[in-house]
Amino acid sequence: MKRFDKLDLLPEGQDMVAGIDMTNGFGRLFQVSAPSPGCIFLLCMRGSCRVKIHLTHYDLKQGSLAIVFPGVFFQLLEQSKDCRFIFVGFSKKLIEGAKLFSYTVEYTPYILERPVIEMRKETYELFRDSIRLLIRRQKIKEEMSGMQISLIYTQLLLSLGSVYKKRGEEEDSPRYNRNQEIVKELVRIIVQYYKTERNVSFYAEKLHLSPQHLSTTVKKVTGKTLTDILSSFIIRDAQAKLRSTDMTVQEIAYSLNFSDISFFGKYFKRYTGMSPKQYRNM
Repeated sequence: MKRFDKLDLLPEGQDMVAGIDMTNGFGRLFQVSAPSPGCIFLLCMRGSCRVKIHLTHYDLKQGSLAIVFPGVFFQLLEQSKDCRFIFVGFSKKLIEGAKLFSYTVEYTPYILERPVIEMRKETYELFRDSIRLLIRRQKIKEEMSGMQISLIYTQLLLSLGSVYKKRGEEEDSPRYNRNQEIVKELVRIIVQYYKTERNVSFYAEKLHLSPQHLSTTVKKVTGKTLTDILSSFIIRDAQAKLRSTDMTVQEIAYSLNFSDISFFGKYFKRYTGMSPKQYRNM
C-alpha cells in the first residue's frame, strides 16, 4: 500500500483508487480539514476514530462507513492505535460524467445529511469484501474502462440506498408523496448547482414545473422558501471554508459566484448575524 502524503489520492487521469490504510495515510492526508478530491467510501474495519465532515463531528468504529462527496471538507481528528480503514475513492470527473448517476442521486441529499452510517455485520462484510475485490483487481493491474468503474460506483451507491431505505423503514419513516419527491429531487439539483444558480426559475425548469408551483410545494413540505434552502447550502459552504481554509474572504466570495465582496459580506451577515471576518475569528 503506497503512502499518501499529499492530496494525490486521486491523481489526474485515475478514475478510482482502493486500498487498506495500514500506514496512517488518511491521518496525514487529512490532518487538517481539506476538501475531498473525489467521492470516498471509508469503512472502519477495527479500532475507532473521530472525524469531521464539513462542520460536524462523527465517531467511527468497526462497521462504520463514512461517505464523503467531492468538495466536502473532511478531517481525521483522532484515531486509536489499532484503527484500520479500507477505502475506495472515485474521481470527481468520473462521477460528474457518469450516465448512471441519475439512478443514484435520489439518495445524495440523505447521505450529505447523514454521511456516516453504522452497518450490520452482514452488510459490513459485503462492503468490505467488495472493496477487497477492487484492491485485488488493482494489484493485478486489471484494466477497467470508465464505464466499468461508473457501474462499480453506481452499484455501491445503490446498495447504500437500500441500507438507508431499510433504516428509514425501521425508524417508521413515512413514504414520500409526490410533493416530497419533488423536494427530494430539488435538493439533489441544488447540490449540483447552488454555487452558480440562485434563480427559482432555473430549478423550476429543471423539474419541469412553474416557479410558482415549485415555490408553493417547497414551502408546504419544508416550511421554508427555496431561497432559504439555497442559502443554507451557500452559507454552510462559506462557513466551512472560513473555518477550515486559508482562503481570503474575497476568494471564498468568488468561489461561490459572488462578484462583489461587499454583497457577499452582507449576504453572509443576513443569515449568520456576523461578518465573514467575525465568523472566522470566533
